Formats: sequence, C-alpha cells, structure tokens
Amino acid sequence: MKIDDIVYGEENVEESVLVDLINSNAVQRLKGINQFGMPDKYYYRKNYSRYEHSIGVFILLRRLKGNLMEQIAGLLHDISHTAFSHVIDRVLGDPTKEDYQDTIHKQIIESSNIPVILGRFNISPVQISNPENFSLLEREAPSLCADRVDYTLREISQTGDAHHFFLDLINKNGQICFKSREIGEEFANIYMNLQKGHWAGDEARIRYQILGGVLKSALEKQIISMEDLRETDQEVINLLIQSRDTEILDGLNLLERGFEIVPSEQGIEAKKKFRYIDPEILVNGSYQKLSELSSRYAYLLLQAKKDSKLIKKVKIIPN
Repeated sequence: MKIDDIVYGEENVEESVLVDLINSNAVQRLKGINQFGMPDKYYYRKNYSRYEHSIGVFILLRRLKGNLMEQIAGLLHDISHTAFSHVIDRVLGDPTKEDYQDTIHKQIIESSNIPVILGRFNISPVQISNPENFSLLEREAPSLCADRVDYTLREISQTGDAHHFFLDLINKNGQICFKSREIGEEFANIYMNLQKGHWAGDEARIRYQILGGVLKSALEKQIISMEDLRETDQEVINLLIQSRDTEILDGLNLLERGFEIVPSEQGIEAKKKFRYIDPEILVNGSYQKLSELSSRYAYLLLQAKKDSKLIKKVKIIPN
C-alpha cells in the first residue's frame, strides 16, 4: 500500500497488519470526522479529516523509528472520536480538557473489528489500547509528541511548507526533540499562535458552543442518539436537518451564515482547552527546553498561561 501524504510525502506500507487496520471500518470511518469539529460548511477554516491526521501520526512514528506496536497505537489513537470530534466535550465532557474520546478509547476498540484484525497477527488489543503507553505518540504537555506535532504540521501545510520542521525532529530515547533551536522556536511560536488565533480563538470557541448546544438539544429531544454519534459528521447533520426542528435549524443556519463576535459582560463564556508546548532542543550534545534557552519564549509562555485563565465573555451578532 502506498500513501501520499501532504506533510510527509510518499510512504510504502507493506506490513499486513497495518494494511488491514488502515482498510478497517473503524479507521475508514475517520474520513468522515472533521479535525476541526464540524464540516467546512459550518466552520470558518478549511478542514482535514481525523483519518488524514491518524495516517500522519502513524507515518511520523515510522519516520522516527517507533516500533510496530507504537505505529499501530498511533494509527488507532483517534478511532474513539465521535462525530464532531471535540465539540462533544461541550455536551458530554469537559471543554477545558477535551478528553471524552480518551475515556471511551478502550471500549470503542473492543466493540470494533480491531481485535479480530489484531488477533490474526497474535497482537493483543490491550497492548495498544492506551496511547499513553507509547512515549513518542503521547506525552503530557508541554512535551512534544507525535499527536501534537502532526496536527500542527498538517495545519501549517494548508498554507505553507512544513517539511523543514519534520526534517529537524529526532527521537531521543522515546522523546521527540528538535535538532535546531531556530527551527524549534519557530515551531513553538507557530503552535502558540495557532492556539491563540485558532484552536482557542473566539471564532472556534463560539462555533463549538453553538454546535454543542444544538447537539445537546437534539439528544434531549431524541432527534439523535449516542449511537448516531458513532457515525460520521455528515450522517448526524442529515438527521438534524431532517428533524425540521426550529431550534436545531436556527443553530445550523447561524453557523452557516456566520456572525460577528463582540466583547460583552452580558455575553456568554465559551471555554476551550489550553494547549501549549515547551520543546526540548539539542544544544552542544545535551537537551534543553526552549524556555531555558529563550527568555522571550519563556515570557510569552507565561503570559499565555495567565491569559488562558481569564474569564472572557462575548456577544454574538448574526450576519
């Protein structure tokens, strides 16, 4: 199997277990799950799919010499995402943690055809059901991990070239680091700007709040079920539209038409997860965190942490 990826280029996959997993229903379903939480029609930036991200994480782990178990875990790390990805944390989880999919990851693997596929190759699902067992794949912030690196590179690739970042990455005993301070700092600054301007920006927070409200109402009115949320974004959207429920349609129309956001003490507060990194960088044969090398970045990171705790209310003005 040959994969042509926008970030990493061509990758040849010959291992039967990986080919079978990529072709499985559980992984293929991710083609219908948008990374940014909703289809482009209802968002304000061009999306990519959870499938593209999962394939990217898998390829990155291969390039960094992760073993087969870690590659499998990386390929499967997002299969527990419901429709609308982290929007569901507005309904069932905690929007400041965005970890609902983590709480059901093992359950979703067990209820899929993944164990059957793994069993054919004498691999236990227990070995790969917890991504935190694999240090290249998942690490607590502010460390780099394949998950954080890939979704950042993938977003950079939508408007520019991300290849030089990837080429500068190294695997230091299971920890992803940069060889160059210059490139590491550039990547960290981009990550910080994406957090402020996109992932936790006003527009994303409010769109998540609106769609989260729509989904919560639809569940309460039994227009959709939790089982429906195991399908794709568009399949659930179709059910919402077919309901002809005024409240539901008003929310979707607001997302589609767009709106202005203005600060207001009488407005709403829409919370979002604070994402940050402090990558390790190779310097004269040893490794140091960027904040130890750059007082500027250390200051910016401290300010970003403080800003993330501020209560910010806004008012929505429909277009």
